[in-house]
Amino acid sequence: MLRKSSTAALAQLLLKPLNSLYFKWHNWRIDNIYKLEHTGQVCSLEGSLNDKFDPVERRIYIGDGQFYETTYVFTEAEEQELWLETESEEETIWLRTESETADTGLDFIVYVPESIYNTQIYGLRAHIDFYRAGGKRYNIFIDE
Repeated sequence: MLRKSSTAALAQLLLKPLNSLYFKWHNWRIDNIYKLEHTGQVCSLEGSLNDKFDPVERRIYIGDGQFYETTYVFTEAEEQELWLETESEEETIWLRTESETADTGLDFIVYVPESIYNTQIYGLRAHIDFYRAGGKRYNIFIDE
């Protein structure tokens, strides 16, 4: 009996590093498969950000790089009409200055809750930089 238990203990002792190595390799493989399944597309990047940083409430979203939509008002020489408001519409289209509708220099904006922004800003940047396409400009803003 002593011989059997000591042999089993020796086998466990010898296999423990192998089990640990297999566990590390398996987790590394799962992480790599996850990275391969996601891309820099908006829906995929948004999903992976929420999976990693806000898995319960999923409040992280990606918006366009321009703050305001540009409304073009035609000149008299162009002879085209633009109705800014009709009788059936209740909403007024606000005319903005050129500086308000100008290119912000960003291709997309990532909106995150303040708690995540304050605690994990560097992790967010690293995650976005891993997935985003080269040359795409972005910034991270606090969602109000």
